[in-house]
Parts: sequence; C-alpha cells; structure tokens
Amino acid sequence: MNLNALLRGQSNAFLLGVLNGKEIVKHTESLLGFDGVNDRVTLQFAHDRGSAGNTVYSGTAFLSDWVKPTADGGWQVAALEQGLLNYINGLPPAQKADPTAVVWLHNEYDSIRADLSPATWESAVRFDAALVRQAFGKAPAEMPYLFVSAIPYSSGTAAGHQAIRMGMENLAADPAFNAGIAARVQDVDMSWEDLDKNPATPDYGGPHMSFGDSLLAANRIAVSLAEEWAAYAKPGSPVALAGGNVGNLGPQVVQARLTGPDHLTLNVAFDAASSLRPLDDAATRGVGWSVIAPDGSVVTGAAAALATDMPDTLYVRFDGPIPAGGKLYYGHGVGRLAAADGSGAGHAVYDNHFLPMWVPASGLGILGPQAMALPEAAVGSVLQVGAEGGTWTGTAAAENWVLLPESGAALIYGFDSAADTLSFSGIAPNSLIYWDPATIGIPGLGLTWAGGKGGVILPGLDRLPDSQMMFA
Repeated sequence: MNLNALLRGQSNAFLLGVLNGKEIVKHTESLLGFDGVNDRVTLQFAHDRGSAGNTVYSGTAFLSDWVKPTADGGWQVAALEQGLLNYINGLPPAQKADPTAVVWLHNEYDSIRADLSPATWESAVRFDAALVRQAFGKAPAEMPYLFVSAIPYSSGTAAGHQAIRMGMENLAADPAFNAGIAARVQDVDMSWEDLDKNPATPDYGGPHMSFGDSLLAANRIAVSLAEEWAAYAKPGSPVALAGGNVGNLGPQVVQARLTGPDHLTLNVAFDAASSLRPLDDAATRGVGWSVIAPDGSVVTGAAAALATDMPDTLYVRFDGPIPAGGKLYYGHGVGRLAAADGSGAGHAVYDNHFLPMWVPASGLGILGPQAMALPEAAVGSVLQVGAEGGTWTGTAAAENWVLLPESGAALIYGFDSAADTLSFSGIAPNSLIYWDPATIGIPGLGLTWAGGKGGVILPGLDRLPDSQMMFA
C-alpha cells in the first residue's frame, strides 16, 4: 500500500523537503514496519514547477500569495493555491485515492503580521482545506492536517506567532476539522545563513532552519504521521507494539501552582513518556518560561529544577513576583529557546522520549494566591494543606501544619523550628525526601514524599528537629 504526506509551506518547508524529506519517509516507514517497496510512504513535495503547481514556494505568505481575502470577509484562490490544486489534479487517480495527510510548515511571512488574529488564520486554513480535500476527493475525516507549530521566524512578531499557534491548536481541538500538531520545534538553532560572513562561526537565530533543525523536525513529524496511520501498522512494528501510541505530543503542562511570590510548581501530563530528562544549563536558567499579566507586563523564567522523586513535576522561579491574573507560557512569541551563546538545539525541557514540554498557546492560568500579601495563619491554629497547596506566613504563636499524601505544594514563611510542627498523616517517615530549594532560588529546607504531588518548603531553615515532626 501507499500513504501520502503532502508537504506545504515556504522556504523552511523547502529546506525540510530537500534536506530531510527522505528522513520523514524512512522514519515513518520504520515505525509502521513498512519495507519501502510493497508498503511505502510517499512525500508529495513539488517546487519550481511553474503553473504545473507547487506544494511549497519560498518567500511566500499563505494569507496573500496562496489565498487572498475578499471584501466580504471571505477568501479567494490566489495563483499559488491554484497551482497546488493543479498539482493535485495531475496526480494519478490511484495515488489520490491513497490515505493522505497534509504536513503544514508555513508560518514565516504570516507571522510578521502583528494584527493577525487566530480567527483570521483559522478561516483561511478552513478555506484551503475544503479545496484541497475536494481535489483529492476526500472528506475531512479521511485527510488530516498536521501542523508544525509556528517555528521561530526571526523577522516575525510575537503576536503573529501566537496567533498562528493558537489557530493551529484551535483547529486541532475541532474534531470536525480533523487536525493535529505534528511537531513543536522551538528548540532550534535557525543557523542556515552565514550572517556574519565567517564560516567558522555559527550564526544563530536567523530565518532558516539548519540541517540539524530540519532533521529534528523530520523525525518528530514522522512520529506524528506514524501515529496518524496506526491502523496500517504491520504486526510487530514499533507502532503496533505500542498500541498505536509511540508518543508524538510531548509533556503538556496541565497545572501551575503558586508556591512562592516568584515561584511556580508545574505538573505535566505525559503522552507515551514517563518522566522528564535532566535539564541542561539553559533549561536550568529558566529559558522560555514567562508569565504575562492582563496588562501585558511580563516576568520571565530565572531558574528551573526537577522535583525529586516526582517525575511529572518541575519548579520554576521567575525574575519578579507572579502578577495577579497572569498566565503561564513556554516559548511565547517568536519563542526560540536560546541559550546564552545563542544556540537553541537541546535547550528545551524534555521528556524521556526527547520531546519538548509545551503549554497551550493561549496560556495556562495559575492556581493559588498571586501577587498579594501573604496570608497569616491563625494564632495557635491547626492548618491542613489541601490539594491546591498554598503560601503562608506563620505567626509568633505555635502552628501545627497537617500534610496528607494528596496535599499540594506548601510554602511556609516564618516557620519556627522550636515551636511549630509538621504533622504527616498517612505519610511514612521513610518516604520523606529532603531537597535543597536553593536550586530554585529559595534558600531553606524542602521536603517531598514518595508518591505525592506536593511537598513543603520552609525558607530560612537548614534542618528540622525530629521533635517538630509528627506522624500518624
């Protein structure tokens, strides 16, 4: 059998097809157990064909060179879109009938538009998809659009990148449209050009992906294609052995909890992975993280650390107080995850399948108290830390802080190691794990417990006497 991947885009899609198009095919076939002869994947990639039609064309904006807006708010076919339809109509009928997926790597020129809205971008893609699917003779359910989340284009705007990423995620969330995110590739060098005219030095952050960048994208795209075509996987193939889920999404941050004035505890949901990889130097410096307030003010990541014995948890410290009503982002705007030397490859937070962490492009709300005076505990009270955790300031009187296996992360300022107590209910002494929260910028004592999602940080303490810990 034959499976088609129709590659769409401008110059970075061109480079992907020329440099690593064969890798997309080879890796997808390997995951599906195809031999490349009797069962194969075909990359439909056409360029420089004039009116005969192209699937990619360098230096073009989708929203003006492929489709054009009409006066009534709709869209019309432009010359390049007509060429694409000519290309599709020229395919052999048997190949058009084969299962086909669109691989979309096209955002560069459109991301320049600071006025671009997700709705505008979405409507144009819906218009395009209706035409392309009609040309193939396929219903939406038969022909998915797989988007490479907007790559970091150096001349683009933050608003333009975010609008396109949000549009992609909105379409992926619409089951009637049938789409998905094929790859997230903000951990890239973008160093194809020799910008300083010195071939001995790499020039990071340019407009085009390097060979290594496109290889990274190719392999991530291949995993998504293989999952999309899991029904065709051969017995004993990696996809079949994995039950159709070889892990193409990467770890998604699903909860962000305030655990200090400038600290968040993040919990992730894994796809096929099971843990986070050790952070490299750039990731430990908090590269890529930001919280944006309703008024547009921003605090950015300053440090990050993995939680001990909690494979789905990451601590992040920011360069200022977390603003009230703020939302968490990772790789916001142009969003290249660049280290101090400008390189981007390898600098994301990864799962053990080497897929990068992600936050929805629309941002993630933050749980817990935000940018406000820390609440004082009631004098002499017993306080139970709930599943949401929280941040408190102790009083001069003795407090007893009750922690359960399901308790969230607690940050307790002013804890008196001579008068206050921690009561662990359902948590065994030998399950306690001590760690140094100075790694996230809070000198003090940190405790977590095996199997728990939370923990407690006691700023300013280096030890806690056994007499101040009770177990039940």
